Amino acid sequence: MFSVILYGRNDTHGYNLHKRAAISFNAIAEVMSDPDDEILFVDYNTPDDHPTFPEAIHDTLTEKTKKVMRILRIRPEQHAHLKSKTHLVALESQSRNVALRRSNPRNRWILYTNTDMLLVPRVENESLSDILGGVPDGFYQIPRFELPEMLWEAAFDRRDPAGNLAKLRDWSVRYHLNQVVHNFMPMKYDALGDFQAALREDMFEIHGFDESMLLGWHCDSNLAARLALYRGRVDTLIDKVFGYHCDHTRVAAANNKGRQTRMNNQDQYIWDVATPYIAAQADNWGWPDVEIEEIRLDRDTSYQRFTAGLDAAMKPAEVSYSSTSLEWHLYDDLTYDIPHTLPFVCDQMLTFPRSTSVMMVAARAEFVSRFAVAWKAMGFTGKILVPTECEGLPTDLEGVERASFETLLPKTDMFIFEFGLATQRADEPVRAGRHAGPVDSKRLKVISRLFRQAAASEAETRPANRRTARRFVGVNVIYNKFWPLFTDYVGANINPFCSQVLAGLPRIDPSLRGKVLRFRGRRAL
Repeated sequence: MFSVILYGRNDTHGYNLHKRAAISFNAIAEVMSDPDDEILFVDYNTPDDHPTFPEAIHDTLTEKTKKVMRILRIRPEQHAHLKSKTHLVALESQSRNVALRRSNPRNRWILYTNTDMLLVPRVENESLSDILGGVPDGFYQIPRFELPEMLWEAAFDRRDPAGNLAKLRDWSVRYHLNQVVHNFMPMKYDALGDFQAALREDMFEIHGFDESMLLGWHCDSNLAARLALYRGRVDTLIDKVFGYHCDHTRVAAANNKGRQTRMNNQDQYIWDVATPYIAAQADNWGWPDVEIEEIRLDRDTSYQRFTAGLDAAMKPAEVSYSSTSLEWHLYDDLTYDIPHTLPFVCDQMLTFPRSTSVMMVAARAEFVSRFAVAWKAMGFTGKILVPTECEGLPTDLEGVERASFETLLPKTDMFIFEFGLATQRADEPVRAGRHAGPVDSKRLKVISRLFRQAAASEAETRPANRRTARRFVGVNVIYNKFWPLFTDYVGANINPFCSQVLAGLPRIDPSLRGKVLRFRGRRAL
C-alpha cells in the first residue's frame, strides 16, 4: 500500500538520535498492515568503516521493523562529486529520490517523514495502511504535534511501539499536546515535511525532489508547492491520523546555526515556483544508473558475514587464554599470533563494499592464506592484490592476483601492510625475545619501502574513477619498531596492543611533506 521514505547517516545528528530513531522506526512499522508496505531508509554518506545507521541500532528494532525495512547505502565515494557544492554531509533530495526510484512499484502511496516521528491513527487498532487504502487520490499533509523530550526519552521503551502509541493517546489529552499550527499555503501546516503522502505515480511524473537544493531546508516546501500545482489542491488527513515529533531542541543539530543557518532560497524554491516539473533532471533524478547497495536486517547481517569468515579461516582455541608482553626489551620482537589478530583485521574490512579490491603487502604466508579464506567467506568479490615484490607468499590462492606493485596500485581500493617475521612458525611462542633473521630483514625492508611509496603517492595512484582517499590497515604495528613508521604516514588512533591493528587515511599534515618529498626524490633517482 505505501512506502515510507526516510534518510540519515550513522552520526549524532541532534539529541539522543539513536533512541529517537528506534522509537520512530518501530512505531511506523507498527501501523503497517499491507504485505507490500516498506520502510526505505537511505543511509547517506556514512563513513565506509562504519555500519549503516539502522545496522548500528538493530538490537533496538522490532522483528517487524527489520522485516519491512530496506536500507539503501550511498557511499562517501558516491557523494564525492557533490561535496564541493554543499556544507551538508547528508542530502535530502538525493536521498529521497534514490529511495523513490527503488521503491516497491506495487505501492500506491509514498509517505515522506523523518526519523523522529510517531504516527497515531485516531481510530484505535486501525492501521495507516487501512487509512491510505481508503482515501481518494490526492496530496495529503497533517500537522505536527511536539512531544517534550522528557516524555519520549524517559518514558518510552524503544521496543514497545504499541505501548508508546497508547501512551500518546493518553498524554495528548492529559498534557494538551495537540496544537495545530497553520502555515502559508501550499504548506498547509508548520513542519509539513514530517508527513507528506503523495501518489507514487505523481512523484515519478514531477521528477521527484529538486536535486539542485543542496543547502538544506525547504525541500519539503518545494515539493508541496509543486504537488499543489500538479494536483490543484492540498488535502489533510487530520481527521484520521495524528503525528507526534520527538522534540530534540536542547542541542542544535549540525545544520542549525541559528540566524547564520545556510538555507536554500525561499523565493526560488517556494514562492516563485511556476511548474511542478523539473525538466533539468527529468532523465537522471534518483541516480537511475548508479548501483546502490541494499541491506536487509532480517537476513545476511554483517555479524553473520563476519563470523562466517572467521569460522572458515580458523579453528577454536585449545587453551583458555594466551599471553604476550609490552616490556621495553621486546620492542624489536615482531612475532605475533595470527589467529588472535585476524578477527581485528577482518573487523576493519566488513563494512566496505563487497567489490572492494585490497592490496596485501605481507611477510607471513600464513597470514595471507588465512585472510584469503576469510575474505571469500565474508562475501567479498573483489580481488586480493599481492605484489610480486613480496617473496615467499602463496601464489595459488583463489581470488588472488599477482603483479608488480606499480601495476596493482591503480587497481587498489584498500591497503593492508603486515609487518611480521616471514620465518615465524605457527607454533612458536610470541614476543619471547625473537630477533629478525636475514630473510626477515630483507622482506621487511621491501614492505617498508612499498608502504612509504603507497602512502606518499596515494592521491596520485588512485583508480581513475575514485575521488576519496584509500584506507591503510597496519598489522602488527603497535608498540614495536614499525609503530612510528606507520603513524608518520597514516592518521591512526592510539589503539590497545591487544588488537595488533591500526587503520586510517594517509596524513596530509604539512609537517610530513618533507618526508614525502624526500622519499619521492630517492625513488626518482
